[in-house]
Amino acid sequence: MSSNLQNSTLNSGENADSKKENILERLNKRNKERQNYLDVKIEQRNKENVELEGTDYFAQTFTERARAIEEQIQNISHISNTKEKTSSNNTNNADLTRIFADLTIQIQELQRYLTTSTMFLTDFKIKACQNTLNELNSSCEECRLRLIPKKKFGFSGKKVAPKVLVNPRVVNISADKVDMPEKSTTDSTSFTWTLSNREDEYICLEGDELNNKDITISNLKNCFVELRGHAGSVQISQASDCTFLCGPISRSLFAENCVRTTLALACQQLRLHSSNICRIYLHVTCRAIIEDCTQIEIADYNYNYDRIDEDFQLAGLDKTQNNYTDVADFNWLSPDVPSPNWTLLKDTPSPSWTELRNQKQQKAKIL
Repeated sequence: MSSNLQNSTLNSGENADSKKENILERLNKRNKERQNYLDVKIEQRNKENVELEGTDYFAQTFTERARAIEEQIQNISHISNTKEKTSSNNTNNADLTRIFADLTIQIQELQRYLTTSTMFLTDFKIKACQNTLNELNSSCEECRLRLIPKKKFGFSGKKVAPKVLVNPRVVNISADKVDMPEKSTTDSTSFTWTLSNREDEYICLEGDELNNKDITISNLKNCFVELRGHAGSVQISQASDCTFLCGPISRSLFAENCVRTTLALACQQLRLHSSNICRIYLHVTCRAIIEDCTQIEIADYNYNYDRIDEDFQLAGLDKTQNNYTDVADFNWLSPDVPSPNWTLLKDTPSPSWTELRNQKQQKAKIL
């Protein structure tokens, strides 16, 4: 009897100890979960604070620099008006040319600052800052055109085509093939496009006509264009059923109103507007931006030619840094749902540019 009582007491003690251990284990587990939750929250808050500080610093710096440029434009306009009657035109024009060149450099530097900051800025902020830069460019150009009179000129019956290096076996450049649009998109003066009004042609630009230059292309249909070198910037407007193969571009490529067009390009920043059914083989060191676009397909850059590595260095692009998967769609601001306007190409064979080039050259010869 006493033995059974003793065993019962021991079992009760063991059960109590076991319950106590279970309770302590649950308490410790709950405490660890709570601590992990707090650590995650603290880390997230610190990350948000760092991003907020970076955004605030950018906003303050960008606003101050933009305001300083705007004040310089206003001041030079006022000073030039007051000195107009007391200074010679030659002296004024020389000083103004230097000042406007400096203003242009400041705006370009501010553009680069925005470009390198897009990784932590919202799409809305990028668009607002880009609008500010566009307004500064327009104001500066309008002021320059108003204060620096153009030289007198007369009309002649002969049209002169800009120098363009084109494969002579395929395309024969003539004066009536190169055109000028009525007005440029940035100012009210006549504007000569590097390439304009072409159809069913193979065109190759390289060497001094391309390197470090701002290349402008407009109104091309069913053309195959190669830019072998390191252009400063490239602008494409109104292209349908075309292929553009571009070597490294030092700054940006801006394209608008492109339809059923393929582009292979390497640049610091890509901006694509009002385009649809386009395929882009992209190398971009900052961020690609699309607006008012649909059915855009994006894949890794795959264009190659002799001396392309040297052109990457001369263009100042890092060949190992490619953010082609980071695309900002200004028409799709939802951070949680992917934009339906663009997709990444997966498991798609790369095109044979050599074969496509030969086909276009043969067709151009026949035409």
